[in-house]
Amino acid sequence: MKLAVCGLHLRGQVLNSQLTDLGATFIRECQSSAAYRLFAFTDSSGKTKPGMVRPFDNKGCASIAMELWDLPTENFGSFVSLIPAPLGIGSVELHDGTYVHGFICEAWVMEAAERGNSRCKEITQYGGWLQFMQDRGK
Repeated sequence: MKLAVCGLHLRGQVLNSQLTDLGATFIRECQSSAAYRLFAFTDSSGKTKPGMVRPFDNKGCASIAMELWDLPTENFGSFVSLIPAPLGIGSVELHDGTYVHGFICEAWVMEAAERGNSRCKEITQYGGWLQFMQDRGK
């Protein structure tokens, strides 16, 4: 099954092995449709992670850099069991208008960033997680 990733599961990132250990193969780089916002949030363990949210009004949205992977269907449940809240897997619209399974984030992360919560920051303007990390020097 096709799976779109936008953060720590990208090639070269710390959680990419969760995909490759389950037999996933890289298909190509891609972009989401211009209907998403991207946030960096710090979880309860102190780790910073990305979360992509599709708001109802499309306000402040952009196309986000992603990668498309082919994950064996029989390993989907094992993969999903590794994903902690507020992240999850849902339908993600790609730039070409097609939908695939991919990472999404609960809306409270966007709401927390909009209210100035120091653990949540909007990073949509970077166009993707790798660009944000590059700007941070990591």
